[in-house]
Formats: sequence, C-alpha cells, structure tokens
Amino acid sequence: MSMAQLVAAGAPELPEGWFYRVESAMWRGAIRVIIRRPKLIGSKEVERSVIFVHEHADELAAVVSGCRHAHRRWQEREESRVLADRAREYYGDHDPKGGR
Repeated sequence: MSMAQLVAAGAPELPEGWFYRVESAMWRGAIRVIIRRPKLIGSKEVERSVIFVHEHADELAAVVSGCRHAHRRWQEREESRVLADRAREYYGDHDPKGGR
C-alpha cells in the first residue's frame, strides 16, 4: 500500500521522506505501526503504537488507527520539546531578593 493510499484511508500525512512501517507485534492479534524518518543511511524510528486488530472494523481501520495514534504521540512529544526549549530562559538560580 502506498503512502497516498494510506493517507486517503485516513492516516495523517507525514513530512516529506518520512513513512509508516506496519509489522506484527509480539502479542497475538496485534500490529505495530512505526513512524520512521530517513537518515543518511537507512531510517530512524520516531514514534510507535501497538493496535489490536480485533478492536476495529477491519485490518485497514486498525492500521489507520495505529497511524493516528503514533502521529498524535509524536506531535505531543514535539510540542513538549518546544515548551521545554522556551523554559530555557528561566534556567539558573533565582535569588530570593530579586536578582539572578
């Protein structure tokens, strides 16, 4: 299945060059959906989710759900990283008398 077909089925679109990898999980009846980004050689895992297929209408719905879940987790982690970067301006000791 192509990325375009997966997105047409409802999976979130990924940045250029990134892709979803779908594989079996270690639990019977479960699949693992992994978001990967390209590296100079190969690719690196960005986020993952594990989905039980029987909880969905069909296999495609399960895969799309896994894509959405992994994408949501990736977005939340990125937002958290941005907030942590903004907090850098507060790093250091804070003097009780008002100085730094």
